[in-house]
Amino acid sequence: MRRTIALIALVAAGAEATTMEQLFRALKKHPVTQMDRMQEQAARLGVWQVREKLLPTITLFGNAEHYNSPTNLRPMSPAESTRLATEGKPLPFATTIERIGAKVTIPLYVRELYALGRKAEAMAMSARAKKRLKILQNEAMLLGADARWRYLEALDRALRARRRSIEKVLADTRLKVQSGRAPGVAQTKMEVALDRLEIARDALEAKKAQVLGTIEALTGLRPAAPAPIRRRGSLQTKQLFATRPVEWLLEAKAHEIEAAKSKLYPVVGASASWTESYGQNPVLMGPHASGDHVHRGYGSYGIGFTMPIFDKSAYTGIEKARVEWMKERYRLAKTRQELTAQARVLRRTLKLQRRSRDLAARSVAKEKKLLRYAKVAFDTGRMSEEEYLRYEESLLQSQSALYEAEAGYWQSLGELAVLYGNDLEKVVR
Repeated sequence: MRRTIALIALVAAGAEATTMEQLFRALKKHPVTQMDRMQEQAARLGVWQVREKLLPTITLFGNAEHYNSPTNLRPMSPAESTRLATEGKPLPFATTIERIGAKVTIPLYVRELYALGRKAEAMAMSARAKKRLKILQNEAMLLGADARWRYLEALDRALRARRRSIEKVLADTRLKVQSGRAPGVAQTKMEVALDRLEIARDALEAKKAQVLGTIEALTGLRPAAPAPIRRRGSLQTKQLFATRPVEWLLEAKAHEIEAAKSKLYPVVGASASWTESYGQNPVLMGPHASGDHVHRGYGSYGIGFTMPIFDKSAYTGIEKARVEWMKERYRLAKTRQELTAQARVLRRTLKLQRRSRDLAARSVAKEKKLLRYAKVAFDTGRMSEEEYLRYEESLLQSQSALYEAEAGYWQSLGELAVLYGNDLEKVVR
């Protein structure tokens, strides 16, 4: 009893995970999606790395040094040295000097950093668009895998139905063979047809395993049955989204040209520093000089700039950045043309697949009716085994065409949703 309850609970848990909403949610929590999010976050940090270079830098320093001859703690004018000697005070010279201080540098105008900042922002937007595109592609892959699984399950049910149908006819044929009303080869033909069905079912099981492996790799789930799929909204097909990562990369390349040109502009910065120096064994002068150490403070502040007058590598860098921009521009044009053509083909394919579903459904209904007539004709001896098996095979082919058209429709819908940036959670359920 406990094993039965556990089995029921296991099946219920597996069935509970087989809804498209749950599969999509599991996909977005899966490491494959989290890794894409980390890549986007790394790109955003690249923006801050550039912006932070425009902020002041404050550093503290300290050191202790020993010299083999007295060394000055700080520069000293002749007038100051004369005054100290007259007053008998120690000069700022010592053999052991300890220093502690702080330094501040402030970039006031660095044109290259502004261009690099805009480039980093464009790169971050490209990473963001690429992350979303990757999620949409995985959603489409998940939808296609589930649709493929549904197709395989439906085809498996059709194969089992054909097997039951042929087995029933085979039972009647055995009786006819035993009574001498039919040749033994008739039974053999039926058995061969059943063996072919089993071979086809084995091939289906292998394909099911592959599809289930794809779903498990994307979501971490192993559902017991494919999720039902239904339309819940329409596709937005106004503007291609799949080209957005390349468009942002092109903009980043344009800012890279600007950054290369900025190397020829002056760089202006300000700096300030203050040092406290302590000297042991100072140099003493005068008859009344005394003291075991000397202490001096020393600071400065100022503004400066640097500007290249001639730098051949800067001009080469500009030309290289322009070539990279042109390459990205042609790549965008090529991608846009390919995706536009692909979208046009997919829209046409969706219409044809919808029509194929309707035609295949009508064909299945007619093939079932023809199979019923064939069974009557075969039972009454007006049809041979080969002719009857052709009706069974024809129905199976019509059912396969119906299920394949259904699976192809959802796969094409998912691919089209990716091209235009549609979230499949809002399109199917």
